[in-house]
Amino acid sequence: MPTIQLFEDGPCNQLHPFHLIDGVQGIRFGAFTQQERWHLMLPSLNVGVPDTAKLKVNARWVPEESARPILAALKPGEKLVQGKDVLAVFDGEEDSNTTRVEASPHQTLLCNANELFGLLGDRINLDVEALKDQWSLQPFSASPPTFVFGPLGAFLVSSTADIKAATVDVTSGPVIVGPGAAIEAGAHLKGPLIIGEGATIRMGGRISGPTTIGPHCKVGGEVSNVNFQGWANKAHDGFLGNSVIGRWCNLGAGTESSNLKNTYGEVRQWNAQSQSIQGTGLQFCGLLMGDHSKCGIGTTFNTGTVVDPASAIFDAGFPPKHLPAFSWYNARTSNMEIQDLDRMLATAEKVMARRGVNMTAIQRDTLTQLHAARIAAG
Repeated sequence: MPTIQLFEDGPCNQLHPFHLIDGVQGIRFGAFTQQERWHLMLPSLNVGVPDTAKLKVNARWVPEESARPILAALKPGEKLVQGKDVLAVFDGEEDSNTTRVEASPHQTLLCNANELFGLLGDRINLDVEALKDQWSLQPFSASPPTFVFGPLGAFLVSSTADIKAATVDVTSGPVIVGPGAAIEAGAHLKGPLIIGEGATIRMGGRISGPTTIGPHCKVGGEVSNVNFQGWANKAHDGFLGNSVIGRWCNLGAGTESSNLKNTYGEVRQWNAQSQSIQGTGLQFCGLLMGDHSKCGIGTTFNTGTVVDPASAIFDAGFPPKHLPAFSWYNARTSNMEIQDLDRMLATAEKVMARRGVNMTAIQRDTLTQLHAARIAAG
């Protein structure tokens, strides 16, 4: 089987801010990151070529079963396309002599960061079968004090998960609890919902799907249609809806995010490509928070707020609709500073060390480059 190398193209900017640290390959959509998803695809991908062959694949491509025969038919010197998008190039660099092959059937490409919560329900349902094998899931043998509304076969649990007491509603979709995950007493879970490896749902947490809680997150309060990328904390009360939260984020107690305008109109949001506030076409749209960002107790976010990586928000008040990377923002005084790089890195290393994770040299370099770009932008 060939070596798969994920590449990024221009539209990757529309996945802002979640591609900025670990690239599009690190973005979690449903149960898996893009890198994990292609890793699962690789063993069964037989294109009948030497192991030394290389298949370059668009990192935005979310592969499904229909991708296997399409890639199996691809020949050296060909590129797989879907309209203007290049999906894959086989064994070589793309140039004017590369033969175009149109993908059929239509393939799923991530095109906007809001899709990471907006299309989450269908993706969770599609990922259940893969999770059954990977996590050795079994239907939960429900008995008091845990109650299940709907078919027991839709509440799938790892043998190493710990469920103290919960109400679980699977009438709208499955609820999956991964290895080492903990559901504390009084939690209310409604599918479709994936609770990842080592994640914790705090006492009395109300989690409504479609929601993904990535690995080693701690989540409490009220959550509805949120994609937690992993290693993030929203451990206390407060509402969060129609949102995406990056890795190593921390939301202080009582943090609230509006996901619906008072007028019930279209939510406007900062667009990375146009560098301006634009309409999203969405009625429900909450918070996009990049990796390593944090907010203090009682923070209140407007609809469609975008917080770039390595930002810190504190004191009472509403932050602006967009905070660029390394913002140090006082929400009460509206004072904006650029966070010191060394201070941010030192904090990040402490946070990661608590979970037994070390920052990689690539991540450190990427954060350093983001900081330099922010200084240059002023």
